Amino acid sequence: MSIVTVQLGQCGNQIGFEVFDALFSDSHCPQGLCSKRENEAYQASCKERFFSEEENGGIDWQVRPPLSGLPTRGKMSLNKEFHFNTSIANLVILRGKDVHSAELGAFKDPALYTSWLEPVHAFSVWKTQRAFSKYEKSAALVSNSQFLVKPLDTIVGKAWNMFASKAYIHQYTKFGIEEEDFLDSFTLLEQVIASYCNLGF
Repeated sequence: MSIVTVQLGQCGNQIGFEVFDALFSDSHCPQGLCSKRENEAYQASCKERFFSEEENGGIDWQVRPPLSGLPTRGKMSLNKEFHFNTSIANLVILRGKDVHSAELGAFKDPALYTSWLEPVHAFSVWKTQRAFSKYEKSAALVSNSQFLVKPLDTIVGKAWNMFASKAYIHQYTKFGIEEEDFLDSFTLLEQVIASYCNLGF
């Protein structure tokens, strides 16, 4: 068996090298379509892509609120590139060694959050010394923010186009779902998008 491509996205850092080692060992069998050298090169590039760390072994991340004078995402058009996501709430989950000494002050900055919710209520942190998998330390950020606006707007736009061309509508109407139900759903989703766009106000 020869593996052509494996897309793990952001999951790669949590899964570890073992997954790729197991996957690529299969591709070295006599029936494989790629040479061993090609598979080893691909394996190395995947490890570099998914598992690269800074020299000090940590993750290079910083919390950066918008600079004063720059518009927040809620004040910008959906067609422009967004530079900052206003959040309703953030949850940081820390697991493993030294979790109680982690510096999380930047997450409490009011500039990160919508104005109608105090940062003390918008930010939470969960800590446990129990490690995740084989990792000595791990951190995860769960965020309810404007990040969903652009993907959701794209999905709704495609759905509108399909609805306008009557694509698959008959499959729903024969089970009692009317066109008005679709219109109500579109209205609701567009209200959600508008509400998230206006979080910065």
